[in-house]
Amino acid sequence: MEEILAFDQQATLALNGSESLFWDNLMTTVTSTWSWTALILMLFYVIFKNNAPKQSLYIILCIALMIFVTDRICSGYVKPTIARWRPTQDPTIMYLVDTVNGYRGGRFGFFSGHASNTFCVATMLALLFRDWRMSIALFFWCTTTTFTRLYLGVHYLGDVTVGAIVGIIMGTLFYFIYAFIRQRTSKVNSTISEQYTSSGYLRSDINNFLLLIVANYIVLIIIATAKGI
Repeated sequence: MEEILAFDQQATLALNGSESLFWDNLMTTVTSTWSWTALILMLFYVIFKNNAPKQSLYIILCIALMIFVTDRICSGYVKPTIARWRPTQDPTIMYLVDTVNGYRGGRFGFFSGHASNTFCVATMLALLFRDWRMSIALFFWCTTTTFTRLYLGVHYLGDVTVGAIVGIIMGTLFYFIYAFIRQRTSKVNSTISEQYTSSGYLRSDINNFLLLIVANYIVLIIIATAKGI
């Protein structure tokens, strides 16, 4: 166990920080929830456009409940129970950690709420949309968001790895809860057309969502660049 913890510290310090003001600005921007507001609004649009109102509400409620339960498991139970210091708070390495704008986070960091929350959302949406391009984009999003936590020094590599695993499990579990509810409450129609994914979502809407993800990253890069000028 000591060898694993030592490796975790070394790997985290290797991935933490840089001498680049641009990367500092980009990571602090990407890690914030507000930077993804446009994608959240687009998600609502795609879900409500491609489902009956009742089913749309079931999806939104399942996603909201999933995030709440995952966050409560993480912040309400595991973090205070395990009580593992964040790198920025750990007396053994806290002065070796490169921080940005003095940001150190709370006391405990195992496991990462950012990782678990983003991975559960990405997993459920990937199963919901059933489009391989969207799946890649979603997991790229949650991976980059999770990496910011390492860069900023507020989580160990082990924190985000376990968080990602928990998120994938929770995302899969809540997708099947939604699928069970859908089977019980509505007639499931199989859509066979190149215009739709296998789960019945318009590919044109998926394409627009993908374009917005790319555009959002471009905007975040522009913002990070502007901050450094």
